[in-house]
Amino acid sequence: MLKVEKKRKKGFSRGGWLIAALAVLAGIVAAVLIISRKPEPASPERYTPRSGTIVHRDVSELRSVTIRQRGEESWTLLRGEDGSLSLEGDTQGSADSTLGERVADAMVNLVYADILTEDPADYSGNPEEFGLADPLLIATGRYSDGTETTIRVGSAMGIDEGWFYMTVDGQDTLYALSPGLMDDLDVSREMLHPVRQPEVYAALIDRIEVLSPEGETRVCWALQGAVTDPEAGVNWQITAPFTYAADEETVSSLKKSAENLRMGIYIGPADEEILRENGLDHPMAVITFHMAAGSTGTVSDAGVYDVVDRAESTVRLTVGEGSGEHTNAVLFGDEVFAVNHLMLSPFLDTDPMDTAARYTAAIPLDSLSSMTVEREGEETVEYALERVTEKDPETGDEIRVTRCWRNGEEYAWEAFSAAYERLLTVTVSGRLPEGAAWEEQAHTKYAFRAVSGGTHTVELKRWDGVHDAVVMDGNCIFYLIENGMNF
Repeated sequence: MLKVEKKRKKGFSRGGWLIAALAVLAGIVAAVLIISRKPEPASPERYTPRSGTIVHRDVSELRSVTIRQRGEESWTLLRGEDGSLSLEGDTQGSADSTLGERVADAMVNLVYADILTEDPADYSGNPEEFGLADPLLIATGRYSDGTETTIRVGSAMGIDEGWFYMTVDGQDTLYALSPGLMDDLDVSREMLHPVRQPEVYAALIDRIEVLSPEGETRVCWALQGAVTDPEAGVNWQITAPFTYAADEETVSSLKKSAENLRMGIYIGPADEEILRENGLDHPMAVITFHMAAGSTGTVSDAGVYDVVDRAESTVRLTVGEGSGEHTNAVLFGDEVFAVNHLMLSPFLDTDPMDTAARYTAAIPLDSLSSMTVEREGEETVEYALERVTEKDPETGDEIRVTRCWRNGEEYAWEAFSAAYERLLTVTVSGRLPEGAAWEEQAHTKYAFRAVSGGTHTVELKRWDGVHDAVVMDGNCIFYLIENGMNF
C-alpha cells in the first residue's frame, strides 16, 4: 500500500515579511497624519466700530458751554459776539484761549466712537454699572439757534481703546466716547482762569533775594555796579548769608530761571480761606527779583527788533507749602497759583556756597583797564592798557588795537594777553576749615581795574606753609596752593 503525503502550507519568505511590515507602518503613519491634521479655521469677520457725529456746527454758532465735573460745582464758558471767551461771573476778563477753544471745538464737533446699544433697557436699570448714576462729566452746549446738546460721560469701559460710556439727553442710545474728546472737555474752571505772568527780564535783574516769613534775608545775590557795565556778569556778589564774589555762570543761570518762571493753574483769590488752605498765612519763603530801569529787545514775528524801555520794578512771590506732590502754592499779586517746585528750586534749594566764585581773577581781558601786582609789600608792577583805533598799513582799514604799558614803558601786548589768559584759569584749591588763621600781611596782592571804573582785589596770605588764604575784595573763604597764582 502506498503512503499518501499531506499537502504542506506555503509560508512567507523573510523578504516578504519585511515588505509587509513596512507597508503596515506606512499606513499607520498616514492615518496619524490624517487624524492630527486640523482644519483651517475660518477667518473671523473684523468688527468695525459704528462711529458717527452728534453735533457738527461752525464754532461761531456756539454761545456757551456748561461743564460739571463729578464732585465739583458747574461753570459756564461764554462766547461773546466778537468771538472772545470768558468765564461767567469772572471779573478777570477773557478765559485762557488755548483751553477755551478746545472746549468750544469739542462741543461743535461732537462725535462718538461707537454705538454700544440702542435699547435703553440694556443700561437704564443699573446706571451705576456704567458710571452714569453720577457721571464723571456733564457738558451742555448752547447754540445760536436756541438749541442745546447735553452729554453725560460715565466710567471708562476698561478696553484698550480707552473709551468711556456716554449718553445724550433726549436719545436712547448708549455711546462710546473717545479719550481724546474726554480730555478736551474734562477741564476745570481754575484751568480756564486767565493767568497773569510775572514780568522778569534777566538783562535788567540786579538783585535776587530770598526772605524768611519774618522778613530776614536768607540768601541774596546783588550786582555791584550797573546792569549796563561791560563786566556786569562778574560784578555779582553774595551778600547773605555771607559776603563773597558770586560765580558768573551760576548767576546767569539764576537770572534765566527767574525770567522763565511761570505761574501754573489758578487756585483762587488771595482771601483768608485760600491763603490758609495753601499755607500762605504762614509762608515758607518770599522771593523778590529787583530790576533796574533799562531797555529790552525782542524780535517780532515780522523780523523787526523792537526795543522797549522799562521802568525800575520788583516782582514779589510768596511761597507756601506744597499744594500737590510737586507743586507749591504761590501768592503773586492778589491771586494764588500752583507752581511747579522745579521752577522755584533754584532760589529755594540752592546752597549759597555753591554759587561762590572759584576763579581768582574776575575781570575779563576785554573789560580790563589796568592791573597792579604787588609782591611782599615792596615790588609793584602796573600794567596799563590803551585801546585805540588805527589804520591797517596794508589795507588802510580802521582796526582796533590794544597797547600795553608796564610801569610807563610799552610792553608786548601779545605777551601780556597770553599771561593774563592763563591767570583767568586759576581756581581755588578748596574751602578753608572753620577757625583757620592766616598771616595778616599779604605776600602778593593783585588789583584789577575795569574800564567801567570798578576794582577787584585779590590778596594771597600765607596759611599753613603749603597753601595761601585767598582774600577777594576783603572776603576770605577759600585757599589756594602756594604759588598757584603767578603772573
